[in-house]
Amino acid sequence: MSQAQPPTEPTSDVTRRRFLALLVHGGWAAALGVLVYQIGRFLGAEGLTSGPSPLVAAGKLADFPPDSTTYVPEARAWVQHEAAALTALDAVCPHLGCLVQQKEGDSGFRCPCHGSEFGVNGELERGPAERPLRQLEIQTRPDDTVTIRTT
Repeated sequence: MSQAQPPTEPTSDVTRRRFLALLVHGGWAAALGVLVYQIGRFLGAEGLTSGPSPLVAAGKLADFPPDSTTYVPEARAWVQHEAAALTALDAVCPHLGCLVQQKEGDSGFRCPCHGSEFGVNGELERGPAERPLRQLEIQTRPDDTVTIRTT
């Protein structure tokens, strides 16, 4: 006669080694997911999503001397006063939304983050940006108040 084996309790299939392997693989999967997400954000970036109000009072006409380029932080814009006319350029780089700075000698603008360069009138001179700086509408009112439309 054969002896009957006593019933055994079910054992867990997850050993310590298997648990640690699952933990490590889960960590790699999470890190890969974060990396793919960040790359997707980088490739789809369109610049800043928030900005100044649509109509900004930049100051009085006297605040912009002739033959000068002045930064207006409230509008995130560079205002140029040349030949009795005011022009405004968006200071936000079209590449990833950094604020461009004026190059030495007033010879244009440069993105300090990624190296894009723009001419005096905002035209693209060197990438990685693919578009020029945006021209903004600027108006001088009868009381010599200068306003910039940022949208």
